[in-house]
Amino acid sequence: MKKIAVLGAGLTGASAAASLVKQGHQVTVFDKGRAAGGRMSSKRTEQGYLDMGAQYFTARSDVFTQQVKQWLEAGLVELWRCKTALLSDDEGVISLTASEDKQQRFIGIPSMQSPVSALLQGIPLLTSCRIHKLDYQQQCWTLYAEDGQHYAGFDAVLVTVPPVQAQQLITQSGLANIFDSVTDLLEPCWAVAVQAQSIPYGDAIFCQHPQLRFISHQQHKTGRSSCYILHFNAQFSALHLDEPAEFWFERSSQILRQELQVKGDIKTLVAHRWLYASQKDQMAPPGILAMPEQQLWAAGDWSYGGRVENAYLAGLQLAQAVHEYSDHTEAMR
Repeated sequence: MKKIAVLGAGLTGASAAASLVKQGHQVTVFDKGRAAGGRMSSKRTEQGYLDMGAQYFTARSDVFTQQVKQWLEAGLVELWRCKTALLSDDEGVISLTASEDKQQRFIGIPSMQSPVSALLQGIPLLTSCRIHKLDYQQQCWTLYAEDGQHYAGFDAVLVTVPPVQAQQLITQSGLANIFDSVTDLLEPCWAVAVQAQSIPYGDAIFCQHPQLRFISHQQHKTGRSSCYILHFNAQFSALHLDEPAEFWFERSSQILRQELQVKGDIKTLVAHRWLYASQKDQMAPPGILAMPEQQLWAAGDWSYGGRVENAYLAGLQLAQAVHEYSDHTEAMR
């Protein structure tokens, strides 16, 4: 049995932690946020949850399809029976058309983070705990948090935070940098939640648009506040990365009124900036990054091309890497 630290309580960290516990290891998960979920986090309001990050997920591999089936049976996820549409901007000519789409999309209930929380059930989780330095001495890791606490005696460390944050941690720790090639892998996204009159069709609106990538209406999502979530594309988000929330509220309202022809009052709710939201299409997925001699491995959805499913599979791959290394070292004795 190994004592293992997992940095990051998103789906990759949760998947890795759950798998390692099944293998008999002692696992502690650390996250700088107030709760588990990562980009599957939802904001809780009096009216219901707001999915500010991932809006849904799909299942393609046999492994993840089986996991989704278990979540369905446990009441942790459901099929999102959404109407899909396409919003396009052809040189200033805006069109919104219904689209034929047979893809099955799933959502967590009552929030997107429900499957993540379920995977972490019974596993020690330290939230609001930002680890800012690692120290490897005598085949053991010690983790130092920004609040002055330290956590010692770990045999292995799994890093599941975004590559830029991982690089900062590695640099501050004086370790060999394994993240140089992936620090530019992820792009930002501003997400805005607004309450407004629903349009005739389009719970899931895919956008071919100079500013938007996706619009979701939560009216058919169990446990959610009935509102729009607008995700701005990486280029527009990066161009206006440091603009205040008011800028994004105004732009969202303009789009809803002028391009989607939404009538009546529009109430702005929340604007959230995701610095590391989606993967650049032109960059090849790097797979797992590793310092095996020190028993440090790193991965996330970015390891295999983005998407919620790949976040889950990356966690399984991390757990497998620990298992294979343990078998190798045992065989060498």
